[in-house]
Amino acid sequence: MTDLPPSLALPLSQQAEEDLAVTVLDVGHGNSAVVRDGSTCAVIDAAPGDIVQRELDRVGCQHIEHLIISHSDQDHAGGGPQILLDPLRTVGIAWFNPDAKKNTRIWERLIRAVYTRHRRGGFGGHQMLHTETPQTLVCGRARLEVCHPSFLMAGTGPTENSATFGKLDTNTVSIVIRVHLEEEPAVLLAADMDAVALKHIQGNRQQLSAPVLVFPHHGGLPGKADPQSFAKELTALVAPQLVIFSIRGGLRPANPNKAIMAGVRLAAPEAHIACTQLSVHCHEEKQLVTDRHLAVLPAAGRKSGRACAGSVTVSRVEAGLRFDPPLETHRSFVDGGAVTNPLCRLPFPGPRKAPDSVGL
Repeated sequence: MTDLPPSLALPLSQQAEEDLAVTVLDVGHGNSAVVRDGSTCAVIDAAPGDIVQRELDRVGCQHIEHLIISHSDQDHAGGGPQILLDPLRTVGIAWFNPDAKKNTRIWERLIRAVYTRHRRGGFGGHQMLHTETPQTLVCGRARLEVCHPSFLMAGTGPTENSATFGKLDTNTVSIVIRVHLEEEPAVLLAADMDAVALKHIQGNRQQLSAPVLVFPHHGGLPGKADPQSFAKELTALVAPQLVIFSIRGGLRPANPNKAIMAGVRLAAPEAHIACTQLSVHCHEEKQLVTDRHLAVLPAAGRKSGRACAGSVTVSRVEAGLRFDPPLETHRSFVDGGAVTNPLCRLPFPGPRKAPDSVGL
């Protein structure tokens, strides 16, 4: 992929307040993204920690139009109560779907935070979110399109014995959002969708194409399906120019899974691949790196010394999309010797050999 001219790759500190952008935040192992049109914001997933709050402070966001929690796992929902109970901000609608199987402290805290914020005021309430939701979710000139789940799947929710779907787990029903900037697809936020979800999306003929794919489940296994085939199929449908893996460096088992990475590279050999932090596949666990290549954005990898791409901003400009940090800057960091053995640069995997047939 070719980066935009240097004249367009301005640092965020020099960009106008009216930026139309999606920032995929480095929150470690988790997912969080902030969509903004100037200081008008929406938050899609909220991992634990202070990174989301710091980004909202940075862009001057005092009102969150939409708070979307894709599903009930802590690494996507754990920061939701902090946002809902923040006295310095108001919240429009909190969107998430019930999960009767989830009996965790963080999920209970999120539900209680909705109740508390409703009683306190400065809140537009809670609603379910699915592909048949009648309300169009807008954030200034940005539009948030729900690609999954359908009402039937969202209404069923995680269960062991659905008559329609069989077993559904939390990842299968997680909310997938495609962000449009000025009506042009920009970023697909795939949450933790698995192979069952992908098949359901294809059956509903839902479009997924976008220049940027935030790969689901941090590049982890997609349920029981073959990981390379899943990654190849999903990536081919999205046809991204940039693929982002939101991971925590040093975490084991290591993400992204090697077969996942192989599938992505086979389907989109020209796409730029960026992990928010350095996987242990790529770099010695105890060897720290500097963060001088990163954009000036809140990023969890700075403190841990595991920064790779860090937080990535995708902005809509007259010439198309602009990335910060610029992709060339990240490419130079990865290829310049700072990363020991970058997984995204390993040779392409060869074709799989068919098993020898056994005569009867």
